[in-house]
Amino acid sequence: MHYSYLVISGGLENQWPHPAATSRNTQNTEAATGYNPSHSQKSADTKHRSRHYDPSKAKEQGDKMRLLEPHVLSSRLKKLCDTGHVDSAVSLLKNAPLDAQNTPVWNTLIWECLKAKRFQLAYQLFIDMKRRGFSPTIRTFQTLFSGLSRIEHWSNHPKQLANARSIYEAFQRHVDAVKRHEPDSPELSIGPLAAYIKLLGDAGHHQEIFEVYYNMDSEGPLAPNQFIFTAMFQALSVRTMNPDTRSLSVDAKNAADAKLLWSQMVKASKKSPGFSIDSFVVTSAIIALSRGRATDQAFAFQLVTEYFGLTAPGEPPSVGILPLSAQSLAAVLGLCAASHQHSLCIHIFDQVKKRPEALGGVSIMDRRHLEEVLKAQLALAEPGSPDSSLGTLEWMLRQEITGRSGPKIRPAISTYNLVLMACWRRVDWTSATRTFDLMTGYHAHDFMDGSVSNAPRFDKRAPGRNLPPTVETMSCMMRTALATRDRAKMRQCLRIISHLNGGDFLRTDEDPSESSKASKNRAFHVTKLASAVVETVQYVSSMGNRPSGEVVQWNKLAAHAAEVLKKTTHFDFIPVSSTRPTKERIVTEYEQAFR
Repeated sequence: MHYSYLVISGGLENQWPHPAATSRNTQNTEAATGYNPSHSQKSADTKHRSRHYDPSKAKEQGDKMRLLEPHVLSSRLKKLCDTGHVDSAVSLLKNAPLDAQNTPVWNTLIWECLKAKRFQLAYQLFIDMKRRGFSPTIRTFQTLFSGLSRIEHWSNHPKQLANARSIYEAFQRHVDAVKRHEPDSPELSIGPLAAYIKLLGDAGHHQEIFEVYYNMDSEGPLAPNQFIFTAMFQALSVRTMNPDTRSLSVDAKNAADAKLLWSQMVKASKKSPGFSIDSFVVTSAIIALSRGRATDQAFAFQLVTEYFGLTAPGEPPSVGILPLSAQSLAAVLGLCAASHQHSLCIHIFDQVKKRPEALGGVSIMDRRHLEEVLKAQLALAEPGSPDSSLGTLEWMLRQEITGRSGPKIRPAISTYNLVLMACWRRVDWTSATRTFDLMTGYHAHDFMDGSVSNAPRFDKRAPGRNLPPTVETMSCMMRTALATRDRAKMRQCLRIISHLNGGDFLRTDEDPSESSKASKNRAFHVTKLASAVVETVQYVSSMGNRPSGEVVQWNKLAAHAAEVLKKTTHFDFIPVSSTRPTKERIVTEYEQAFR
């Protein structure tokens, strides 16, 4: 090989071979050995490869890297949060490339934190999002207020209420900035404030609700709409404390504010072409007005007639503006109960049965609606009055099978107990036994004198149609039989309760699975049943005949009931939440029926 030399500072420095010399040397090697390095490299590259393989295309594909996109990052965050790894999702977002982050991605993680009840973490993400340069949007505020409005007990979350106020101030700054720079931007919206009003109402800060309301524009996109007014009516419906104790009661104050708010809403609807009064806002207003004074309730009935077309007896028929919904019917029936207009409740029920389905007919009714009707019939029940509760119960059973309502109108134990209570008020033993048959599947006729059977008939029905009687059921049955002063009917009822093991109905032990309210209700009916059993057995045994096996069994049941009465004299087994004196509460007509 030939080398070139360079003289530097008196020395020699070897340099790389000259290209021409290298070429000549390679040619000499090929001639001597017959070996070509390039041919060997080519054969090595093509060995064990498919003939369809193109190295140039493979190199181009390898040079292209797939970047992480925001929607892919959002889906990963959702999957982590769905499995309970919220903290890992937060770490993933904070360490993700900036190109994959944007405001919707941060909104997604904020919402997932709120769903997991990590309220403080959601607020910290909101602050961190702004620090990283991502500006919040209307959807951000909607997400935050909607998540915070899920809090039920605000007394346990005072810090979150402060966070909500801080978010509201940030919302105001955001809207003001958008209004200055882009007056026609879709970001000009008050949608998030409906959820903010709801959480203020749940927290009991109703004065702040009206401050928020009066800070809104009177016209334009930032003026209050039907959603804002609906939230305000709903907040008034749940207010339980009046800040000014020297003025009206809480319910009267709520109704007065609701009446004023309705007039302002009507004016606002005339200014805004997109503002339409829907059934939700009307229903919320009726609920807020229902507990007010007589004038407020009369105004609520005017709304019922104007918007839903339901009239009182003697009034001309009306065509409502809006179709009747299940929620609206519940509000109307609740208004009748609050105003003690029980006959009107039954009249409205008859109207709904005749309405076409397009306007809200039979198909919108469910069990809770019918129980309100049964309570109205119970309030009107008197000894000797015609029976209507049993007819309503049988109508419900027919509608479940032949109508469009289906299982939602199926009577429950509470439904049957309301009917039995009405039978007791009317002293109607025949209707009581018929109700017992429909409820349990037994035949009460098999317990009558002369028809006593060792194996009473029992009709086994579809699941959910054979309901076991409760202590309230048997208490109503026993008191109805006692009220008739007919020994044959008393003996029939004693046979029924003995067949069902009456001692189980008189248990006084606490059930951990029961709520405090349910336990108190059971204790009350245990006392009533025990008292009725003792009195009934004494009355039946007063004839002086030779005691039979049945009478001996009944005397044992009466002795057990007497022991229960001794225990319950001091109400030892009734749970008491606290020992502090409580304010005397007004007893409703429904509760008076049990006394």
